[in-house]
Amino acid sequence: MLFKVFENEYKYLAPKSDAPREGAGRPNIIQYSDDLEGVEIQSIWTDFSALSGNSIESESYPTQKPKALLKRIIEASSNEDDIVFDCFMGSGTTQAAAMELGRRFIGADINLGAVQITTKRLLGVASELEQKQQQGKLKTDDQAPTTHYTGFEVYNVNYYDVFRNPLEAKDLLLEALEINRLDQGNLFDGEKDGRMVKIMPVNRITTCADLSEIIAGFDYKTFERRQKDEPNKPVEKITLICMGHEPDLGRVLELEIKPYNIDVKVLDILRDKSNLEFKRDSEAKIAIEGDYLIIDKFYPMNLLQKLSLQQENVEDWRELVESVMIDWNYDGAILEPKLVDIPDKRELVLGRYKIPEEAGTIRVKITDLLSESLEVSIEHG
Repeated sequence: MLFKVFENEYKYLAPKSDAPREGAGRPNIIQYSDDLEGVEIQSIWTDFSALSGNSIESESYPTQKPKALLKRIIEASSNEDDIVFDCFMGSGTTQAAAMELGRRFIGADINLGAVQITTKRLLGVASELEQKQQQGKLKTDDQAPTTHYTGFEVYNVNYYDVFRNPLEAKDLLLEALEINRLDQGNLFDGEKDGRMVKIMPVNRITTCADLSEIIAGFDYKTFERRQKDEPNKPVEKITLICMGHEPDLGRVLELEIKPYNIDVKVLDILRDKSNLEFKRDSEAKIAIEGDYLIIDKFYPMNLLQKLSLQQENVEDWRELVESVMIDWNYDGAILEPKLVDIPDKRELVLGRYKIPEEAGTIRVKITDLLSESLEVSIEHG
């Protein structure tokens, strides 16, 4: 007996012979729709269609979904005041829908452009909701939520700006931790205080699977000689530098190379070196002139080096900038951008911004074309 899918229906295929057979009444073979050609299962939500590039709500993001679709999902699976989490937020459709539906929200994305588009989009949604609230239009809608969460914060997790480029990140870590570099091609990246230093993946947590390269690269002949000469001492002292790691990472490495005795320490930057300062080479000249914040100059040194440009040869610093974010009342800890300047294609950032009357400590974040950022604070009033 066979089952095959036709137009989303399962149909019984009778055996060719009606002759009696052993085990009659029970199928000899079961085949499922995934194993056979058929019609692709269609969505039962037929009132939605994919967004086109010229759609009114389009943010020009390749995987953007209709907001109405996300609203239906959110309303069906949560209540007002609940927290909605989208770990691949893209253009921020989930966050925008959650804000309009009175839900709190968390969004994450490794793509800098996604973070910038979402930030700019949410500022627009928040402004529209606040205007409707002032005009009393939200109160006239019986379906409107009782509370709208229009404030949000932007966090950089795992040194997001610093570690977007793994090769540059390794150099920054070696410099910031004052580690003596070893020649390229060595199993370890450096040495400090008698310990060999290995920098693990910088853009994610380190797993036990990441230890395989180290285990395969050990000089076991040297280990054997050292253990024979000094059996009570470790054959090697190792420090693993991680941006988050699985539990017992060091212990796993020690057990993997038994009977050799090694001393492993794990330095977690996120936990053990949370106040670590990294040298940033970018420079900017920012000033307040009357009621305006003026970015007069911006020199991203790493980018200039890659472009083989000197500062004096930069005709318009704005050509080197991907975005500008401004928090008009910076609390000294968290950047809450109230202005996001992300130019469209063939356009440049403005570099001149009207300062609100209630502005205090102003925090400016400038991101260059390498996606490296410089943050500067300036007092107003």
